[in-house]
Amino acid sequence: MSDSDQKRLEQERRFWKAAAEGYDDWICEDFDEQYRKKWNVLRKYIQQDHLVCDVGCGPGDLTMRVGSLCKEVQAIDATPEMIELAQGKDGTHGTTNVHFQVADAYHLPFDSNTFDTVMSVNALQTMKEPKMALLEMGRVLKPDGQLLLITYCYGDSSLTENIGLIKWAVKYRTISVWQSFKLVQLKKMFHDNGLKVRTAGRIWTHPVVAFLRATPIKA
Repeated sequence: MSDSDQKRLEQERRFWKAAAEGYDDWICEDFDEQYRKKWNVLRKYIQQDHLVCDVGCGPGDLTMRVGSLCKEVQAIDATPEMIELAQGKDGTHGTTNVHFQVADAYHLPFDSNTFDTVMSVNALQTMKEPKMALLEMGRVLKPDGQLLLITYCYGDSSLTENIGLIKWAVKYRTISVWQSFKLVQLKKMFHDNGLKVRTAGRIWTHPVVAFLRATPIKA
C-alpha cells in the first residue's frame, strides 16, 4: 500500500471510529424507517445459492440479514471498531455463514470473479476514490454477477439537507470525505468502470438515497 493510500485509509478510519460509538442506537432512533426500505429493496435480489460480498458493512445489521437469505457472506470494513461491533452480532437472524474482516475497499482481499453478488450500502459516498472502489467491486464479481449499491445523493438533495450533513460531520470533530453524488453521475460512473446499470432510482427522498443494480459489461 502506498503512503498516500495509507494516509487516506487512516483519515477514513478516524471518522468512522468516532461514529462507531452509539452508531446502532443512532440508526434505530433516526433512520429505522429508511433502513427498512433499504432492506426491502436488497432482499428482492438475494438468492439462496449466492456468495455475497458486502463492502463497507459497518456494524453489520444488514449484512446479517442478507446472510439469512444466501449461501455465504464475506463482509469488509476499513474501521476495526465497526468490525468489532459486527462480530458481536454473530449468529443473529440465525446466521452462521457471515464472515467479517478489516479490509480496504480499494484492495479487496478476494480473488477475481468470486462473488454472485457484491453489495455496498451507505459507503461509496464516504470514499475519496469511489471509481477505484467500483473497479474493485467489479473485479471480484463473477461475469454473470450483480452489484447492488445504495448510496446518498446529496447532489440531488436540498440545501437544508446538505447543511444537516455538515452539522453531522462537525459533531464527530474530524474531516471526512463525502461525495455529493447525483444519480445521473453515478450511472455514468458505473458505465465508465465496466458496469451496465440494469435498475436505478430513488428509494428515499429527504435526503435522496439512490439504488443501482448493475452487471459487468461483457467484453
